[in-house]
Amino acid sequence: MSASGSPSSDAGRRKAADESSSDRIGFLGGTLFALSILFFGGVNAISSLDPGYFDRLLLSAMRDDAIDPIETGATDKGDAPGVDAMPVSTVVRAVPLKPEDFQIIMVFQAEAHLASPGELWRVRVGPQVPGLGRILAIESGRNGGTVKTEKATLTGVLK
Repeated sequence: MSASGSPSSDAGRRKAADESSSDRIGFLGGTLFALSILFFGGVNAISSLDPGYFDRLLLSAMRDDAIDPIETGATDKGDAPGVDAMPVSTVVRAVPLKPEDFQIIMVFQAEAHLASPGELWRVRVGPQVPGLGRILAIESGRNGGTVKTEKATLTGVLK
Protein backbone atom coordinates (compact mmCIF):
# COMPACT_ATOMS: atom_id res chain seq x y z
CA MET A 1 0.00 0.00 0.00
CA SER A 2 1.03 3.54 -0.58
CA ALA A 3 1.41 6.32 1.95
CA SER A 4 -2.13 7.47 1.20
CA GLY A 5 -3.36 3.99 2.02
CA SER A 6 -5.15 3.42 -1.27
CA PRO A 7 -4.10 0.46 -3.49
CA SER A 8 -5.83 2.00 -6.50
CA SER A 9 -3.55 5.05 -6.50
CA ASP A 10 -0.47 2.74 -6.79
CA ALA A 11 -2.05 0.92 -9.72
CA GLY A 12 -2.89 4.23 -11.39
CA ARG A 13 0.68 5.47 -11.04
CA ARG A 14 2.06 2.18 -12.39
CA LYS A 15 -0.32 2.32 -15.32
CA ALA A 16 0.68 5.93 -16.09
CA ALA A 17 4.39 4.99 -15.85
CA ASP A 18 3.84 1.98 -18.16
CA GLU A 19 2.02 4.15 -20.69
CA SER A 20 4.73 6.81 -20.68
CA SER A 21 7.52 4.21 -21.09
CA SER A 22 5.65 2.48 -23.93
CA ASP A 23 5.16 5.91 -25.54
CA ARG A 24 8.91 6.53 -25.24
CA ILE A 25 9.74 3.13 -26.73
CA GLY A 26 7.30 3.74 -29.58
CA PHE A 27 8.79 7.19 -30.23
CA LEU A 28 12.36 5.85 -30.17
CA GLY A 29 11.43 2.97 -32.47
CA GLY A 30 9.73 5.31 -34.93
CA THR A 31 12.68 7.70 -34.84
CA LEU A 32 15.14 4.85 -35.45
CA PHE A 33 13.02 3.61 -38.35
CA ALA A 34 12.81 7.09 -39.92
CA LEU A 35 16.57 7.69 -39.54
CA SER A 36 17.34 4.27 -41.05
CA ILE A 37 15.13 5.03 -44.05
CA LEU A 38 16.84 8.41 -44.49
CA PHE A 39 20.32 6.88 -44.19
CA PHE A 40 19.75 4.06 -46.66
CA GLY A 41 17.88 6.39 -49.01
CA GLY A 42 20.84 8.77 -48.95
CA VAL A 43 23.34 5.97 -49.59
CA ASN A 44 21.19 4.68 -52.44
CA ALA A 45 20.92 8.17 -53.98
CA ILE A 46 24.69 8.75 -53.74
CA SER A 47 25.41 5.33 -55.27
CA SER A 48 22.98 6.01 -58.12
CA LEU A 49 24.40 9.44 -58.91
CA ASP A 50 28.07 8.49 -58.51
CA PRO A 51 28.65 4.70 -58.50
CA GLY A 52 32.36 4.95 -57.64
CA TYR A 53 31.94 7.43 -54.75
CA PHE A 54 32.38 4.97 -51.88
CA ASP A 55 35.23 3.12 -53.61
CA ARG A 56 37.12 6.39 -54.08
CA LEU A 57 36.42 7.33 -50.47
CA LEU A 58 37.87 4.03 -49.21
CA LEU A 59 40.89 4.13 -51.53
CA SER A 60 41.74 7.73 -50.61
CA ALA A 61 41.76 6.76 -46.92
CA MET A 62 44.29 3.95 -47.53
CA ARG A 63 47.96 4.62 -47.02
CA ASP A 64 50.13 3.99 -50.06
CA ASP A 65 52.49 1.74 -48.12
CA ALA A 66 49.54 -0.49 -47.10
CA ILE A 67 49.17 -1.67 -50.70
CA ASP A 68 51.34 -4.64 -51.59
CA PRO A 69 52.81 -4.10 -55.06
CA ILE A 70 52.74 -7.07 -57.38
CA GLU A 71 55.94 -7.57 -59.30
CA THR A 72 56.53 -10.22 -61.90
CA GLY A 73 59.63 -11.28 -63.70
CA ALA A 74 62.16 -14.02 -64.13
CA THR A 75 65.48 -14.71 -62.54
CA ASP A 76 68.63 -15.84 -64.27
CA LYS A 77 68.95 -19.61 -63.94
CA GLY A 78 72.70 -19.55 -64.33
CA ASP A 79 74.40 -22.90 -64.69
CA ALA A 80 71.83 -24.96 -62.79
CA PRO A 81 71.87 -28.64 -63.73
CA GLY A 82 68.95 -29.88 -65.83
CA VAL A 83 66.00 -31.04 -63.79
CA ASP A 84 63.85 -33.90 -65.00
CA ALA A 85 60.15 -33.35 -65.46
CA MET A 86 57.90 -34.21 -62.56
CA PRO A 87 56.55 -37.75 -62.90
CA VAL A 88 52.82 -38.23 -63.43
CA SER A 89 50.67 -41.24 -62.80
CA THR A 90 49.89 -43.57 -65.67
CA VAL A 91 46.27 -44.59 -66.12
CA VAL A 92 45.95 -48.35 -66.44
CA ARG A 93 42.65 -49.57 -67.84
CA ALA A 94 41.38 -53.14 -67.70
CA VAL A 95 40.08 -52.80 -71.26
CA PRO A 96 41.34 -50.30 -73.86
CA LEU A 97 38.87 -47.53 -74.68
CA LYS A 98 36.84 -47.73 -77.90
CA PRO A 99 34.99 -44.90 -79.69
CA GLU A 100 31.62 -46.24 -78.52
CA ASP A 101 32.74 -45.75 -74.89
CA PHE A 102 32.63 -41.95 -75.30
CA GLN A 103 29.71 -39.56 -74.95
CA ILE A 104 29.58 -35.79 -75.46
CA ILE A 105 28.71 -33.96 -72.26
CA MET A 106 29.05 -30.40 -73.55
CA VAL A 107 30.47 -28.45 -76.49
CA PHE A 108 31.43 -24.83 -75.94
CA GLN A 109 33.13 -22.85 -78.73
CA ALA A 110 36.31 -24.81 -79.62
CA GLU A 111 36.24 -27.11 -76.60
CA ALA A 112 34.33 -30.27 -75.71
CA HIS A 113 33.78 -32.27 -72.55
CA LEU A 114 33.60 -36.00 -73.20
CA ALA A 115 32.78 -38.80 -70.78
CA SER A 116 34.15 -42.31 -70.86
CA PRO A 117 33.68 -44.99 -68.19
CA GLY A 118 35.11 -43.49 -65.00
CA GLU A 119 36.74 -40.47 -66.70
CA LEU A 120 35.87 -36.98 -67.88
CA TRP A 121 37.87 -35.50 -70.75
CA ARG A 122 38.26 -31.83 -71.67
CA VAL A 123 39.47 -31.73 -75.27
CA ARG A 124 40.34 -29.24 -78.00
CA VAL A 125 41.28 -29.75 -81.63
CA GLY A 126 44.68 -31.41 -81.99
CA PRO A 127 45.51 -33.69 -79.05
CA GLN A 128 45.35 -37.48 -79.01
CA VAL A 129 42.65 -39.18 -76.93
CA PRO A 130 43.01 -42.90 -76.19
CA GLY A 131 40.35 -44.80 -78.11
CA LEU A 132 39.49 -41.88 -80.41
CA GLY A 133 42.81 -40.81 -81.87
CA ARG A 134 43.50 -37.19 -82.78
CA ILE A 135 40.67 -34.65 -82.37
CA LEU A 136 40.06 -33.17 -85.85
CA ALA A 137 37.09 -30.82 -85.35
CA ILE A 138 34.66 -29.65 -82.71
CA GLU A 139 31.36 -28.12 -83.81
CA SER A 140 28.56 -26.88 -81.59
CA GLY A 141 24.98 -27.48 -82.64
CA ARG A 142 21.40 -27.81 -81.47
CA ASN A 143 21.86 -31.52 -80.80
CA GLY A 144 24.67 -30.96 -78.29
CA GLY A 145 27.48 -30.71 -80.82
CA THR A 146 29.75 -32.92 -82.89
CA VAL A 147 33.31 -34.04 -82.24
CA LYS A 148 35.19 -35.47 -85.25
CA THR A 149 38.18 -37.68 -84.53
CA GLU A 150 40.44 -40.02 -86.51
CA LYS A 151 38.48 -43.10 -85.44
CA ALA A 152 34.89 -41.81 -85.04
CA THR A 153 32.47 -38.92 -85.18
CA LEU A 154 30.66 -38.32 -81.89
CA THR A 155 27.28 -36.61 -81.99
CA GLY A 156 25.47 -35.12 -79.02
CA VAL A 157 22.10 -36.39 -77.86
CA LEU A 158 19.16 -34.05 -77.35
CA LYS A 159 18.11 -33.78 -73.73
